[in-house]
Amino acid sequence: MIRKLNGIKAQNLIEYAIVVALISAALALLSTYVFRSVQAQQKMITEDSLN
Repeated sequence: MIRKLNGIKAQNLIEYAIVVALISAALALLSTYVFRSVQAQQKMITEDSLN
């Protein structure tokens, strides 16, 4: 009984770690696109202000 409970706790911990890793990877990928979008907007504003 105790071994089964410890196995379940360990499995839950591993599942949570996988979910956190996937979310972190997704946020890292999205941050790249957001950064590029912000740079493009700043460039457009700069170009518009010079004209």
